[in-house]
Amino acid sequence: MQRFNLSRMANPARLLTLVLMVPVVANGQTVNEWLDRMASAVSNLTYRGTLVYIRADQVDSMRIYHRVDQSGMRERLVSLNGSPREVLRDNDTVRCIFPDSQSVVVDTRIAERLFPTIPSNLSELSSDSYRFSLDGEDRVAQLDAQVIRISATDKYRYGYRLWLEKDTGMLLKTSLIDVQGRAIEQMLFTDIDIAAVISDSELLPDVPSDDYVEVTLPGLRAIPASVGQGTWGVKQLPAGFRAVANRQADTLNHLLFSDGLAMSSIYVEPAGDQSGHPSGYSQIGAMNIYGSTTQAGYAVTAVGEVPRNTLKMMVSSVVNRPRSSDAPVQ
Repeated sequence: MQRFNLSRMANPARLLTLVLMVPVVANGQTVNEWLDRMASAVSNLTYRGTLVYIRADQVDSMRIYHRVDQSGMRERLVSLNGSPREVLRDNDTVRCIFPDSQSVVVDTRIAERLFPTIPSNLSELSSDSYRFSLDGEDRVAQLDAQVIRISATDKYRYGYRLWLEKDTGMLLKTSLIDVQGRAIEQMLFTDIDIAAVISDSELLPDVPSDDYVEVTLPGLRAIPASVGQGTWGVKQLPAGFRAVANRQADTLNHLLFSDGLAMSSIYVEPAGDQSGHPSGYSQIGAMNIYGSTTQAGYAVTAVGEVPRNTLKMMVSSVVNRPRSSDAPVQ
């Protein structure tokens, strides 16, 4: 039985990893205090609502049931348009059910694309990479919201706007902003019942899936964290980015980079049949992909919710550093 593997992609919920030091105040609260409230809200609140995801000319709507109790977190998302599908999450276990094809995907990395999720720890974000400000007030899903703007200081990362419900700090809407100030993608609740009572039945799928086939969907392969360190590295990174993972399994190498908010992955493997590897630029919503062939027959693919020039910089400076080399593997 094949397993579903997704590349690690940036998620608006990673905004919760910020440790901010900006003394701007709204309603008696600083930006840091607002985001602390947001982190607490999405970690501890139980709610149901309708979530809309907008990118380019595509609009997806899902009904979400999210419950937090003494057993942890359980969640169910049901598609309201397009092909029928359901996503079920029980803490770190995630299943995506496709009734049309009678198939099911099981992979914890799917959780990284759900909204919202909570990271396991907090990390500092360089003030040289982003600037933070309160951006007025608005209404989302008939609720009053405080808007927070996170502006990128250079062309190598995107900016964000966040809408936080005033009473609870719940994240109601996110917008990813490109270097021209345009919204690349948005996620928002059109209705939400905060502190709802979610029954066990609301967390069960509409259709039984025990007999469905577990499948692998197209996508870049991921590498388990338990494998050895790879020898490939990147000589040039945008300011603020650092390597957070460098793994190798068989002939596939995976490097993961982050500035504390944005993330990008680089995959290196023997080129072989070129038809199996991306070439040039492609885009899926806010996710850019850049493929190239370098180092005498190795295919290099970069993917992440960062601008194209960020991926090109990384790919063009990929280098193989044998373990006998004095240079550290970045």
